[in-house]
Amino acid sequence: MYIFIAIIFIAELIIAFNIIGLIIKADRKVCDLTECVKTFNPLTQTCMQYVRCLSIAFSENVDKVLKFIEKQHTKLIIKTISAVAIYGMLIMFKVHKVKRKKFYNLADAIRDIVLELAI
Repeated sequence: MYIFIAIIFIAELIIAFNIIGLIIKADRKVCDLTECVKTFNPLTQTCMQYVRCLSIAFSENVDKVLKFIEKQHTKLIIKTISAVAIYGMLIMFKVHKVKRKKFYNLADAIRDIVLELAI
């Protein structure tokens, strides 16, 4: 019986030594990683500031591009409406009087639609 207790005690000592050895290795690795973090911390802060500046510049440029696209979209709509109106008037002047009434009704409908979309 005492031999059994002695074997269990020795096994517990072996397990405890292995656990203590693993804890010491882990502590050394954590200390090494801490040194690496201390070394690269200023570099990391510089990189983070650079990324922050880049993201702000990118955001400003995206806003400028969106405003430019909106302005070009408005210009395109105005040019399209002008072209349609001019060609519509040219067609109305070439058509006989009987057919002009139909074109006037069509022009009124188009004007109503454009006003509805503009609002």
